Amino acid sequence: MARPREFDPKTALDRIQRAFWEKGYHGTSMQDLERITELKKQSLYREFGNKDAMYARALKLYHERDITHLAQVICKAPDAKQRFVDLFEAVLEPVRNGDRSGCFLCNSAIEHAHDDPQIQLNAQEGIKSTQDLFNTALAVSEPYKSDAALRKQKANLLAAGYFGLRVMVRGGTPLEELEETVSVLVSTI
Repeated sequence: MARPREFDPKTALDRIQRAFWEKGYHGTSMQDLERITELKKQSLYREFGNKDAMYARALKLYHERDITHLAQVICKAPDAKQRFVDLFEAVLEPVRNGDRSGCFLCNSAIEHAHDDPQIQLNAQEGIKSTQDLFNTALAVSEPYKSDAALRKQKANLLAAGYFGLRVMVRGGTPLEELEETVSVLVSTI
């Protein structure tokens, strides 16, 4: 008879995600994952698969949880400009608290998408989801409400700015410059 599982897979996946988010795919060893989850390699493999599968699951969790949270933030305000003010405020809040981990999607696209087709596909899907979210967020205000082409262009521009901002966060750009960048992005709406 098999022994019952003695760990919480959700907690373990949270810890796996945190390790990959902080150190990247190549900077995170199986020993790191064993240490951070307090599990042996065999248990990790049995529950999550190999390192590539763990990384893909961590990225999927980011999309399901963290990007969903941003979607909730951006859709609260009644007008497009305030929606993006709220979004960018949510991006900068962790920076104000000393968290420079940036965006796991951006980090994975930069570090690992070029050498893993599945991660590249996941990154493309995450970018497209963000563009679609921004398109929806803009649709509540004119001129974007009545001009789908303009709305799409602005959504793509804001997505580029958003992802650039997230990379700037990870790269250590001073908070004042990040705030100036947000101000310029919001002024385009």
